[in-house]
Amino acid sequence: MKMKMNVSHARVYKEPKDTITNFHYEIFACCEESGRNESQQLTNFADWKDFNCAVQEDSSTEGSILTFSVENKKRIHRRLKLFLLLDWRTAGTERLSFISPDDHLVHHYSSTRSSLVDYQVDNSIGMVRRSLYPLTARGISHWKQTLKTGSIPYQPLLKGPALTVASFDLLFSPLQKIHGHVIGAEADSREDLRKFHKHLKNRLAFH
Repeated sequence: MKMKMNVSHARVYKEPKDTITNFHYEIFACCEESGRNESQQLTNFADWKDFNCAVQEDSSTEGSILTFSVENKKRIHRRLKLFLLLDWRTAGTERLSFISPDDHLVHHYSSTRSSLVDYQVDNSIGMVRRSLYPLTARGISHWKQTLKTGSIPYQPLLKGPALTVASFDLLFSPLQKIHGHVIGAEADSREDLRKFHKHLKNRLAFH
């Protein structure tokens, strides 16, 4: 499984002939200034409103770990909302996605594959929200509204191709850097999926 950037918000899902199973991701920042929300798509080492963002991906046969950091370059307390958007494209029918009420993991199932997404933020004061959007023209329209308002509507269950959105509402101290991780695991069975997820979390702990 390989995460890729810059695809999901602009393309409506269509079943490809030769489907490659993977996650695609994008990162957006949202900051309120002068009474209005402004958003910006971020790439590695992007400098936006005196915030720096760096992204690194570590892939293996079990899945991927996406590590990101955001640094406040000003000597004042600040607030930033970070939206991490993923879509999961795989072969098979009967797609179902849901957010677990117990551990808040995002699960994706189809008739052929299973996956989960786990979000973690270190050393931060703030809140993490998760939601699902349909990977359709209507879902993409709702996603663009999210960027305008800076708020994420909660939808924990969705049938069909899905976008997964996590909103990190981060509060920065002067010159503070906040680190976060996204773990994506995928397998043919739920038992293997649990093993892969545990293995990836252990690797992250040892790092």
